[in-house]
Amino acid sequence: MPFAIHDVRDQGASLKKIGDLIAKGSVDPSVVRAARAIVRDCDARDDRCEVEAVFEAVKNGTDAVPGLARGLRYVSDPRVMDYFASAPAILREAAAGAAAGDCDEHTILVAALLGALGYKVGARAWGPNPKQNEFAHVYPIVALPKRGPWPKGYAGHGLDTTVPKSHVGWQPPKGRVLTVWIEEG
Repeated sequence: MPFAIHDVRDQGASLKKIGDLIAKGSVDPSVVRAARAIVRDCDARDDRCEVEAVFEAVKNGTDAVPGLARGLRYVSDPRVMDYFASAPAILREAAAGAAAGDCDEHTILVAALLGALGYKVGARAWGPNPKQNEFAHVYPIVALPKRGPWPKGYAGHGLDTTVPKSHVGWQPPKGRVLTVWIEEG
C-alpha cells in the first residue's frame, strides 16, 4: 500500500494530516464513485440511510465496492511508525485484496466517503484519561442532518468502525477528546 510515513509531533499534528487526507479524498473521483455505489439503495435525501450504509460498508462489508465485500479489517500500524494512507489508496489496496488499516485508515476512508456525499465530517482523537494529554484512538464523526441546522456546541455522531459492537452514533466512554472538523473550501 502506498503509505506516507509522517513524523507527527503530537495528536494535533496527526489530526491535521488525517484532515488533509479526508479533504483530498472526498473530492477524488474514485472515492466519489465508491460512495455513490455504497448508497445506491438509499432513497434520495435519506441522510440516515446514507450514513449507515457507509458505516456498514466499511465495518462489515459491501459488494458495491471492489475489495470491500468483508469490510476494512482492523490491523495495527508497525510498532515504530505511524502510517497514513489516502482514501483512494485504501480503496486501491482493498481492490487488490488487502482491505485493512488501523483507526487512522478507518477514519480517513469513512469520512472521505461521507464527505464525497456532501456531509460535514471530521476526526476525533480520544484518550481514556480526561486529565492527561494522551490520546490512544481516532475515529470519524459526521454532522446530521447533512445540511444542518446543528445546535450550538454540536459534537457530531461517532462512526467508529473499529469497535466490534459499535453503531452509528456510538462513541468511546468519557475521556479526553480533540476534534477537527473538515472545513469547506
